[in-house]
Amino acid sequence: MDINTSFSSSNTLLTQALNVNNEKKNIQNTQEIHTPEVQNPDLKVEFETQSFTSEFGFRTDEKGIFQKDLNHAANLPLSYEINIKSVQSIAKELMKQDENLSFSKIDLPQLLNTYYSALKAVEPEFAKNDNVYLNRGEVAGLYQGFSTKSGDFSSEITRLYKGENELNSALTHNQNLIPLNLENKIINFHFDSAINNTSQNDLIKPYLNKESEVSKSGLLMNFIHKDIKSANEEINFFIEPVNLNLNSHQNFYKMLQGEGSFENYVQEQNKERMSFDLYLYVNGVSKQNTQSDKLNLLYQQYLNYQKDLNIEEFTRSSSIYSLYTQALNAEFKQIKQEASTQSDQEQLNQINQTRQNSLENFYTQRQKQANLNKIVRSYMSVMS
Repeated sequence: MDINTSFSSSNTLLTQALNVNNEKKNIQNTQEIHTPEVQNPDLKVEFETQSFTSEFGFRTDEKGIFQKDLNHAANLPLSYEINIKSVQSIAKELMKQDENLSFSKIDLPQLLNTYYSALKAVEPEFAKNDNVYLNRGEVAGLYQGFSTKSGDFSSEITRLYKGENELNSALTHNQNLIPLNLENKIINFHFDSAINNTSQNDLIKPYLNKESEVSKSGLLMNFIHKDIKSANEEINFFIEPVNLNLNSHQNFYKMLQGEGSFENYVQEQNKERMSFDLYLYVNGVSKQNTQSDKLNLLYQQYLNYQKDLNIEEFTRSSSIYSLYTQALNAEFKQIKQEASTQSDQEQLNQINQTRQNSLENFYTQRQKQANLNKIVRSYMSVMS
């Protein structure tokens, strides 16, 4: 996607148009002069604030903080300070997904607005326009993420995770679901990585104060970076296309909503051959304590193991299979109970409407700015 650089240059275009006959039109706009108020009106002190161009189409100050035209273009609170180093880190992760992408082609305002719209819709703290610093306890108590109807980021939000405990419980259940070819795709805000082991997180450092509290703009940038990075690093022993992964999410939520029987699903998974999940159970493998690379190796072993197994006889007569299904049914019942407390429909309706309004406001503003740019360019062509 190409960045619309007209938004970063619109103010410059308008200034040039209005001052086309001004004697100062040849002064380079790399410096802005600010004249503060002083007690003696006869005494004026001028301070120079230098700005620098960036590969993203927006200017930064000497500290690497983007000027506020980026905030305007992305519909972010003007109090937010966005550091260019964090944007560069995000851009590098995006370029791993598309080898033809470059810094200059990234639509930075749209990227920021997409994530910010979701964040402020779900967590009321981000609906405020301030950029306060939050401590660990405050961050841990925020909403930590959400799930959607289809599993895709932009789909309708159907479930919320309030606080670290709810999120961690859902993530734990997810580890048990994936070997069964089910998944609860969670849009994780990754707040934990912004407040824990911050010495190992270079991206978050510019957003910390002396008390190691993190600003809300830092939480936003960390969310964007970790979400894209985790997608790049996601390794699943089921090598499947994205749409099939989304099917595993959708099938899971259909059963949560009573549109299918979980018990019947488990039986179907073990009808013609032993499921990988059952294979792990039979061999005493803990899904919680086994790393992905180890699971990959076990999956290859499983493919060879199940060729000579009479699964029908095993499921009919084995006490191990009976214990296995009992454990799964008990866990699914717990998951269903937890999900029922995280899906208040009235709250979800409001959240989805808020996010939609935010996205629409962004595109409306973008269209207005594009129309203004056309007028300015026409005016300049006439006056030149």
